[in-house]
Amino acid sequence: MIISESDAKPDTLKFDFAIVAVGYERRCRWVTKEFAIEAKSGWGLEFGFLADGSYRENRTYFEGLGFNIIVGLRDDAVDILTKAFLSNASATASIFVDISSMSREMIANVALAIQRIRSQRMVSITIAYAPSRFSGAYAPAPIRLASPIKPSLAGWSSQPEMPLGAIFGLGCEPDLALGALQLLEPNKAWIFKPKGIDPKFDAAMKAANLHIEDIFDVSNFGYEISKPASARGRLEALLNAIDKSFRLIVVPFGPKIFAWLAISTVVFSGRSNVGVWAFSSKEHASVIDRDAEGHVIWHSLNLEGLSEQQTVHS
Repeated sequence: MIISESDAKPDTLKFDFAIVAVGYERRCRWVTKEFAIEAKSGWGLEFGFLADGSYRENRTYFEGLGFNIIVGLRDDAVDILTKAFLSNASATASIFVDISSMSREMIANVALAIQRIRSQRMVSITIAYAPSRFSGAYAPAPIRLASPIKPSLAGWSSQPEMPLGAIFGLGCEPDLALGALQLLEPNKAWIFKPKGIDPKFDAAMKAANLHIEDIFDVSNFGYEISKPASARGRLEALLNAIDKSFRLIVVPFGPKIFAWLAISTVVFSGRSNVGVWAFSSKEHASVIDRDAEGHVIWHSLNLEGLSEQQTVHS
């Protein structure tokens, strides 16, 4: 259960653990540097490939702060992070996560590791998301990957005869959400449309998703990326209303903050019947070294402890 959550910048930026992405974007290090994040134990998640762009500078910076660098996309990343979290002797583990440059699989690995320790710790999480500076329309690319983000997030319904429902976040990739909907062919879809900080992003998002409502039965939800607690509450209320009537898949396209909200809601609520899936162009996507736009969106959660049986999602 989530005890409390907030969109406010936290009073302290000193944590037991800090987790960041060590990738090719300059914004990987922006939040940590700009806000002088301090942690007793730092962990950098690298991709294990794509050593382009600002990767070397990012790695050098975080190694200089004493961060441990691991491959964040491997299955053992969950085990490594779980062991690290449990090394903290306090009753409540405070964990900072900068999701700005993380992949959705990295975000899932962090959430699954946090879920594992809840039988032994209460957890206080602070998420930071620095949106990238908008650099123009996204190039279209074909879907090459369609699968659960992690095997444990495949979503296994005990009633396979129920109709399929899909909850989508929308992003700026032209027709990517439409292509994913055409592959899934859900009986019903619920669409979360983000309102960003830059109006150019909002216009690009709208242009990239023009034809969805012409083809599919959808219900629309708007959300402001600067108000994640409200957006997560709407998502959880929707899941509560429909999960007895549909087999559900969540596809968190769009800003990384929506991916965090979707994954954290599914994992921390123990919704093993709800799948979280990824659709992407994989190696056909272009590498863009993105800068932070200048704003930071904060999302803090306090999680109660659980029994060991309640943490089995991971």
